[in-house]
Amino acid sequence: MNTKKYPTTLFILAFAIIAACGGQTVATADQIPSSPDGTVKFVAEKVADGHPEVVWEALPETYQTDINDLTHLFATKVDQEVWDKSFSLLRKTTVVLQDKKDLFLGSQLLAMAQDNQDEIVGNWDTATVVLSTLVNSDLGNLKSLETIDWGQFMATTGAQLMQVAKEASAATEDNDYEEDFLAKVEGLQIEVLENADGMAKLKITAPDEEPEEVEMTQVEGRWVPSDMAQDWDENVAEARAKLEKITPETIAQQKMQIMMMVGMAEAFVDQVAQAKTSEELDQMLQGLLGGLLGGAMGSPPPQMDDAQAE
Repeated sequence: MNTKKYPTTLFILAFAIIAACGGQTVATADQIPSSPDGTVKFVAEKVADGHPEVVWEALPETYQTDINDLTHLFATKVDQEVWDKSFSLLRKTTVVLQDKKDLFLGSQLLAMAQDNQDEIVGNWDTATVVLSTLVNSDLGNLKSLETIDWGQFMATTGAQLMQVAKEASAATEDNDYEEDFLAKVEGLQIEVLENADGMAKLKITAPDEEPEEVEMTQVEGRWVPSDMAQDWDENVAEARAKLEKITPETIAQQKMQIMMMVGMAEAFVDQVAQAKTSEELDQMLQGLLGGLLGGAMGSPPPQMDDAQAE
């Protein structure tokens, strides 16, 4: 059995963003099964059906409140100019990744990936469209984050993300969404090993996968992974404490450096946007990597030659 320790400060906000991927809300409070195995099966089936907003609906109400509240607090602490400039950079980067796709896929850098080449090529369009959807959503509007309701967000932006993944997979030869993901969900076997006093242990087996034992804890009528339940209050308190320590003075101390780094990154993206061939792109990427590695290690920039590309 694999046990995972949930991170601390960034876990809450990261979980909110990752979970924010769903369609029209289809799972209401009274639809979530009361049993641990029923919960896992229900959530898996709804996600496979294109409605991962069920992940949010399956959370205890206080967990939902904690995530929303921490997001609102986070939004009040971030510098508006830094946030806007960062998302502007992300949007510009996304456009360049889409427009210069052929150049990136023909670069020596990709050739050096070797075993991962097919995966990178196959997932390029999906990744860039998903990124575009995210950076052009309410996540890029700091004022929206101050009042955001992740449940509502999941019913809009998330629907687009699920549809993108499904359509992109259907356009590939393997169609992993249908042949792998859906097949595993449809063939999911769940055995209750223990269930007493709000604690349960499940044995979950998916086709072509090793069985996994998962411990669950009941919180406010909802079944969640036990390690999540055990650490939740501590993680939330730690995240809130760190956010509350952020002051305008601390932001001001870091703003100049952050804006300078964002500006340098934007200048590089603008340069890449002007590339006409994969060779030109390779020279730009080599200069970037050489500068980063040379600055970090005090060594000269590495050279990419034809032998490395083979």
